Amino acid sequence: MCTESSRRTPRRGTREEGSAYIAVLVVLVVLTIFGLALSMITQTEMQVGSNERTVSRVFYAADSGVKTAMAELLVNNEFPGRTFLYTDSGLQLAPSDDGKPVLAARVDVLPVLLIQQGPCNLCEINQAGGYGGRDYYKTTNVINATAMRFSTLDGGNERVPIAQKTISAMIEIQPHDPSTELMKSHVDPETIAKYKF
Repeated sequence: MCTESSRRTPRRGTREEGSAYIAVLVVLVVLTIFGLALSMITQTEMQVGSNERTVSRVFYAADSGVKTAMAELLVNNEFPGRTFLYTDSGLQLAPSDDGKPVLAARVDVLPVLLIQQGPCNLCEINQAGGYGGRDYYKTTNVINATAMRFSTLDGGNERVPIAQKTISAMIEIQPHDPSTELMKSHVDPETIAKYKF
């Protein structure tokens, strides 16, 4: 026979009733903090990646300006300086129809500056003339290219700069027959002040 005292299940102490609830709340708080930390790290990594992509685009834009000047110097024997303007889409820079900013880059390449001209002793091409003839030289030239990445809404009239990079390169060419324009450019002090060595 069962008595009334045997039917009762023993109860735990009242102090232990909410401990599982508190343990679950602590775990949820820890997981929330962990999730927020991961979210912030991901956002920071995306910003760093975006900045790195912008910097590399500007660097390669300036580098392409230097390469263009080198190519024209080798082909035409001079480079008077030039400005290149291009957009990410490859289309001409025009006002935005939909109100979104247009991203573009401007590359300013200064004229090639001849800074040194010396004998090209081992150049076989100099042997065509008389003894000691100096038709061709070994020349050292400076090329400066500045690239600026910007955004605009009105076709480039108002530009918001995003990044800028200047590359200065010294190139040696031999055999080289420098043009008279290249020879004149190194005597103008205002021109020399624009260059970074």
